[in-house]
Amino acid sequence: MSTLQNIKPARKSRLLVPLQAAWRDWATEDAPVIGYMLKVLLACLLAMWLSLRFELDQPRTAMMTVAIVMQSRSGMVFAKSYYRLLGTLVGVIVSFILVALFAQERVLFLLYMALWIGLCTAGSMIYRNHQSYAFVLAGYTLCIVGLPATLAPGQTFNIGITRISEIMIGLFSATLVSDLVFPQRMWDVMLASVRRRFSDFSDLLRTTAANPLKSASSKATHLRFISDIFRLETFRASAVMENDKSRLNRMRLSHMNNEFMHVSTSYHAFEQLLRRQARGGRTLISDALAALYCQLVEAISIDGRSAANEKEALVVKQQLTECRDSFSRNVAEVSRNLQPALDEQERITFETGAELLERLLEELLAYAGTYGSFALPQSALSDTGQYKQGPQQALHFDTLAVLMAGIRGALALAILSAVWILTDWRSGIEAITLGVITSTLFATSPSPGHTVRQFFMGAVIGTVLAYFCNFHWLTHAQGFAMLVIAVSPGILLAAWFTTRPATAIVGAATFMVYLMHIGFNSTYSANPVTFMNDAIADLLAVLLSGVLFGLIDLSNSRWSRLRTAQSLRRLVVAACREPLSFRRARLEAAARELVQRSGSAERIAEEKDQIVIDWLLSTLEIGHAVIALREHLHDVSHEGVTAVMQASLDAIAALYEEPTEYNRMAAVRAIDVAMQHLSADVTRLILTQSTRRKLMTMLHFIHSALLDDESVLAASANKQKENP
Repeated sequence: MSTLQNIKPARKSRLLVPLQAAWRDWATEDAPVIGYMLKVLLACLLAMWLSLRFELDQPRTAMMTVAIVMQSRSGMVFAKSYYRLLGTLVGVIVSFILVALFAQERVLFLLYMALWIGLCTAGSMIYRNHQSYAFVLAGYTLCIVGLPATLAPGQTFNIGITRISEIMIGLFSATLVSDLVFPQRMWDVMLASVRRRFSDFSDLLRTTAANPLKSASSKATHLRFISDIFRLETFRASAVMENDKSRLNRMRLSHMNNEFMHVSTSYHAFEQLLRRQARGGRTLISDALAALYCQLVEAISIDGRSAANEKEALVVKQQLTECRDSFSRNVAEVSRNLQPALDEQERITFETGAELLERLLEELLAYAGTYGSFALPQSALSDTGQYKQGPQQALHFDTLAVLMAGIRGALALAILSAVWILTDWRSGIEAITLGVITSTLFATSPSPGHTVRQFFMGAVIGTVLAYFCNFHWLTHAQGFAMLVIAVSPGILLAAWFTTRPATAIVGAATFMVYLMHIGFNSTYSANPVTFMNDAIADLLAVLLSGVLFGLIDLSNSRWSRLRTAQSLRRLVVAACREPLSFRRARLEAAARELVQRSGSAERIAEEKDQIVIDWLLSTLEIGHAVIALREHLHDVSHEGVTAVMQASLDAIAALYEEPTEYNRMAAVRAIDVAMQHLSADVTRLILTQSTRRKLMTMLHFIHSALLDDESVLAASANKQKENP
């Protein structure tokens, strides 16, 4: 009997296991999607009800505002709402000014309007995140308010105030629902992203340690980490308005992001050194460095795995501290054992690798410490303390790309305005508005042409939905409840599209066009002729944007990639020649942002973007070494040593200004001269052994990188030779 009693619970547990697994999968994957769709629907209906309650002219404007600013995370909704309101206010004020000045001069009004659109589009290319979106809003709000006002100048103020009221209702509805109904905090996303990144990077270090000479190149992984750095910066910018925890930790996150830049660059430099030694057949040096590297990897592991959370990161920090305390002794011991088998050049190679490992160890210790500090009470470590002076990311962009984007936005307005004026097209304002929106909104997209094609698909779907809603569902709506039933299917379908990354743009277009054409304002006003005219105007406007992006799109052309590569090389030139304040954080942030803005970071798998990726890695590798060399040189006061070292820096700068074979060999010769000068007996008396060793190791690292025949420098020099 007891045996039967034991069997029944066992069977029950076996039946419950798959059900529990299915429940967990549904709760983590499907439930958030359904919850987000319901939140979007609830916010749109609340905006519609409030607009009707206050008897505003266009409830769909409030609903469209909800659709635009609604995000899965509360912090992103707050940030986007704030910048949308700011951009809208600026756009409305500019509309008032232009209508007051040029109410009777339609051509002059459109000319200055085109200038404003161009400036706002350029501003959206220069700034990041939601600040970029504010510039877009300031641009196309002028179309929404200013163009209708030209037909009735006396109603300008009423139109502007009404649009602001509708937008504010939409913002209020979106933020209220996002914060109260199934709230999802940005802080949780950021913490999960930080944990995953630390774990993934630790796994990468262990994978390399398992087979350092045969492991696959870390280029793709390195680029994924670059994208992750900017994604975390975007999250951090969005979370500032969310809650106290996000605000208190914002500087710590920024500081940790910069520390991770340092760690990933040092790891790549060490990995490249190992590969060069393996290709050169110097297995003795490779094995010795790999053995030291394994000690570091053991220190970042807990029972053979990565740290799973910030509390375990504190354990890793302690282990790295112990490893650092014994690392110098271990290096000295390995060096003594190798001494009889190595010549002078090989000894310098080993010291260079040991120097890189020591730097990687220090940076990992700092990174683990910052990450682990999230497990400490806020009173134990405040952001007002050591993280107050965290390095800030500067703006880096291609001036020509910004100029061309501004011209493209102004040109879209000019073409559609000319069609409107010459044909007296009743849907001209509709076409101009959507044409300007698509021309400005997608200027910062990595692949604008592909984005516009997706938007066109969404516009078609939104038009079809609006047709059925206007002429089949709304005609039977009696009262608010029936109105809700009529408009809800289109909202839910569009919201579902936006939950999937592959169809997010399609969903945004479906939302926008559906709500622009929905057939009610304060009263039902759907007209088949007007509907078809507006639908054709919208589709033509999107097609025009696609054509303009095809003609004036620098982001996906070979010429643009070469310009990005040139901008990356200029960073190395600046590292060689600018004042020493050009520190690593500035170099790394500038290089990563140039690649991010060019779109190559999102197109890693495409072969045509490899030139940008290769130059990025070369810039980080050599620029990092140059800055370290100059920092060590700062302690040297002897003019002879300084002159020789500066000559080598000038040669490196000349190579990155014009990467030819002649300049590559000239830089190698200049470094040879500097290394010979450091090896001279006179120099040994002038410099301390520590300073001389640091200068020598950095020179040797740059020397081996320049001689690498598989590097992008060698490939570029060979192309110059083939095409003189």
